[in-house]
Amino acid sequence: MTDFLKALKADLQNRQMLPFVVLVVVGLLGAVGYTLLGGGSTATTDTASVPIAAPPSAGIVVSPANRETAVAETTNGAGEQRKGASRDPFKLLPGSEKAEASASTTTSTSSSSTSSSGASEKSSSSPSEETKAPAKPSKPAKPKTVYRVAALFGIVPAGTLPLTAQLTPFENLKLMTALPSAQQPLIVFRGVTAGGKSASFTLVGEAILHGNGSCLPNASQCQAIDLQKDHYEQLEYLTPTGETIIYELRIVSIDSKKASAASLKSELRGEKVGRELLRKAGLLEMPFLRESTQSGVLVFAAHNGFAARAHGAAHRGH
Repeated sequence: MTDFLKALKADLQNRQMLPFVVLVVVGLLGAVGYTLLGGGSTATTDTASVPIAAPPSAGIVVSPANRETAVAETTNGAGEQRKGASRDPFKLLPGSEKAEASASTTTSTSSSSTSSSGASEKSSSSPSEETKAPAKPSKPAKPKTVYRVAALFGIVPAGTLPLTAQLTPFENLKLMTALPSAQQPLIVFRGVTAGGKSASFTLVGEAILHGNGSCLPNASQCQAIDLQKDHYEQLEYLTPTGETIIYELRIVSIDSKKASAASLKSELRGEKVGRELLRKAGLLEMPFLRESTQSGVLVFAAHNGFAARAHGAAHRGH
């Protein structure tokens, strides 16, 4: 063996054999390099070609061994494809319709909740907005002046002096109030003259008058009595039996007050019975007095000279 190696060494050192030696060495090195590089590449390729198991899902699963076989287009991967028939690409897959409907329902519910929440927030914020910008209060109507008349009326016993008899009080007479009552009307309250200077009453029947009141329109045609505060007028009536009965009318007070528009109607509400009574008797109109723009207040229809004569007229029976 030693002789063989020595002979090989001698051959290698021979200049004529040197090119062959180099060629053999290069070939050996190339074989070694090819083996190393080729083996690593094959290992890498084999490793890459091994399929990696994907986690299970509800989508379509395609096996690498059957890539040339038609696969059913369903979410569960069942073999429902028949001979590769075509399908509408815009139509949802059977397994995804429920998911789509569920998603749509969830979206609608969320939208409804958001809308309800928004409405609640808006509703709860409304009071604060109204508080910030309150509506301007309407200007109250200006109070108006009304007059309240208190009077006494009743029968005077025979032989009793004027202003001494005990009479029935009538507080705050309403317009068209009949005295002493609606069942026995002798006079009807018509209102006060301008400034509340006096109170006027229409005579329903004929009577003989005694007192310090004024007859309107005059003493010979007395249709109404006009009385100032603390003045009186006695009305003498003759009954069918020939008996004489005397009634006395006395004005206790004429006061003024301010009343709102709401209470004005209540203050001046007239009695329907008295109005109907005067209408039937033809005494509703008073040519010598008329109603002013102020409710419950009367003014003389004629000029001031007529009013002065009316107030200065003598009373019958005086």
